[in-house]
Order: sequence, then C-alpha cells, then structure tokens
Amino acid sequence: MTPAELFAAWGAAWLTRDPAERLRRFEQCCTEDVEFVPPDDRPVVRGRAALARHVTEYTRTWPAGVGFELTRPPDTHHDYSRGVVRWTFPSATAVGCDIIRIERGRIASMLVFAEP
Repeated sequence: MTPAELFAAWGAAWLTRDPAERLRRFEQCCTEDVEFVPPDDRPVVRGRAALARHVTEYTRTWPAGVGFELTRPPDTHHDYSRGVVRWTFPSATAVGCDIIRIERGRIASMLVFAEP
C-alpha cells in the first residue's frame, strides 16, 4: 500500500463499528507487532489484536457520522510518512499530525500528535 492508502485504511479501521471488521482492516494495513503511540496519557498499544481491542473500547461512545480524512497528501521519506489528519464529529473537529513507520508496505508504528 502507498502511504496515502495506509492512512486511509487506518482511518477506516477506526471508523468501522464491527470489531471483527476492525481487526481485519488492521491486519491489512499493519504489521503483526504494530505499535500505536497515542497523543495523551493512554499507554502505548502493541500488536494488531490489542490495537483493535483498544480502538473498539476508545470509540465505543463515538456518535454515528464521524469522519476521517488526510488534509493533504502525506510527506514521505525513507520508511516514514507524515499525515495531517482531520477527524470530524457532529459537534467538533480534531486535527493532528500522525507519523507512521512503514515496514513491508504496512504500518509498523503510528505516533500521534494532536492539535490543542
């Protein structure tokens, strides 16, 4: 997958409501030992199954209609790619900078910086 496709697949995994589908999507875009480093005090999550469980719990109260988009094409060099992302909720918007490390065409790590 290209970096843009990886970001899109990552966002789609977060947005699906079906836990089995979420894991399947993470299996497509992430290495087995993927590492997710969130922007707040949540602990680092390691592994696709643990990531899918974390996202299921974290998003369980999200309302219908949440959206995800890259605000511009990702910047990429070597095995890293930076994407500026926008999450749209019915009553708010969240913007951040996500940095992925890519191994064998999949996300090996995701480091998230959220705008205040």
